[in-house]
Amino acid sequence: MVAYIARCAAQLLVALVGIVTVAFFLMRAIPGDPALYMLGDFATAEALATLRARLGLDLPVWQQYFVFLARAAQGDLGVSVVTGEPALAEIWAAVPPSAALAVAGMTVAVVAGVPLGIIAAVRQGSAVDVGVMLIALGGISFPVFWVGLVAILTFSHALGIFPALGATSEPGLLKGLHHLALPALVLGLSVAAYIARLTRSAMLEVLGQDHIRVARAMGVPERRIVWKLALRNALIPVLAVIGVTFAWSLGNAILVEAVFSRPGLGSTILKAILARDYQLVQAGVLVLAAAVVVLNTGLDLLYGAIDPRLRQR
Repeated sequence: MVAYIARCAAQLLVALVGIVTVAFFLMRAIPGDPALYMLGDFATAEALATLRARLGLDLPVWQQYFVFLARAAQGDLGVSVVTGEPALAEIWAAVPPSAALAVAGMTVAVVAGVPLGIIAAVRQGSAVDVGVMLIALGGISFPVFWVGLVAILTFSHALGIFPALGATSEPGLLKGLHHLALPALVLGLSVAAYIARLTRSAMLEVLGQDHIRVARAMGVPERRIVWKLALRNALIPVLAVIGVTFAWSLGNAILVEAVFSRPGLGSTILKAILARDYQLVQAGVLVLAAAVVVLNTGLDLLYGAIDPRLRQR
């Protein structure tokens, strides 16, 4: 088990370094000069050179990379070139709204996806099954930002049910939930489509097993077979995938925040990209990647503890 944990930890470290490395070089491939953004178009060459030297932008890119890695290993992700505040502190301040949206979206996904998958499996081959699978296929196929724009046009502008903006400065829990509802629905339904398809497949596999046939032959009521015998076994792979899709929903939450103008990691990273704020983008990517990779690694460790065969791989 110790070797398995060490292997997972090594994979986690390699994944984090790889993701941050790609983000580092992609940001520097984007045209634009952070020093010119900060000082304006009328800045003198001397002022620009001084600011670039202070930010470390006068160094070769490969040297900037190793300086960044050395500082990141000590917990120093630099200072935002726009605000002058520590980049990591700004990113941490943006995490709670994104986490709330991701949790709300996953709640919608589970509440909608699991029952739809069960119904489709029980009514296999019927019009209900075909309809559920078509809805699920659409939910997987359409980009989440496009669904968000359609939802705003439909439920905000046409019907006036939800506000178009996904955040409010007004106090009160109900106000906050009212603004969170539509972004959470958009985020959750895209994940619910995937969960519904998986739940249907898992239920069909369990319903075709011998012990289910024996239970039916013995006269056990169909409702008890579905909800007691089949669902209990079918939920094992579904629960495993829910953990993985939560990490996926964190990435989609950034797109949803941009569409609904919600505060959070999405708006913070987007503004940082437009401002060529390298330190803030790198900190945001590192925190987001760490959340996803740590979650996946935790799931791998949990699977290894449950199934010893996985430790042999």
